[in-house]
Amino acid sequence: MLSGKDVKVSAVMTCGRYEAVFARNMIEKALRSLGIGLVTSQGVFYGQCMQRMFMDCQRIGADVILTIDGDSIFKAEHVKRLLNIIVQEEKIDALASLQLRRGKADILGHHKDKSQIEWSGYPVEVTSAHFGLTAIKVAKLETVQKPWFFSQPDNNGEWETNRVDDDIWFWKQWQEAGNSLYLDPGCRIGHLEEMVASFDEDLKPIHVYPCDWQEDAKCD
Repeated sequence: MLSGKDVKVSAVMTCGRYEAVFARNMIEKALRSLGIGLVTSQGVFYGQCMQRMFMDCQRIGADVILTIDGDSIFKAEHVKRLLNIIVQEEKIDALASLQLRRGKADILGHHKDKSQIEWSGYPVEVTSAHFGLTAIKVAKLETVQKPWFFSQPDNNGEWETNRVDDDIWFWKQWQEAGNSLYLDPGCRIGHLEEMVASFDEDLKPIHVYPCDWQEDAKCD
């Protein structure tokens, strides 16, 4: 599977009390075909669940952590691509797939202050990404200061635009430890989301995002 290299991969995912069965079936089908087991953690504190699973991956001697979100849609080919690249490229310490933000035409990932990605065929170095489908070299966690996941309010103690969420905190810690983060536009996965189906005034079918269904609603 991984260009002839013997690599131990551990896939991890946090789970809510209720989940999208379609997405879970797609995730398990892709991993099962590659012989990769899925470790899950259920709890209201996302960061705590993730850090514990990452530490478990260290204890069992995994080489690569494959993080997964419960609303990610992907196939075995996406997983193989990420893993093959990260085990072959020494300068890539973490590699995320390309995923669209729900409800917005934005990517989940940034390079400094830029949200647009220019791709020439090789993964693009970024400053933040996501955990929808991301490969991480376990050995690189040794130098990352804990806590690995942490939520921080803005300077006013509020949870507005300038807050730092758990995932962004991790990537800040990751890069402060001297580790690299790349995004692979060649690995384009899906992001499951709900749509509201209805008819317009001409009785033609329309589909809109739930956040657009109510006037002045916000997409988070």
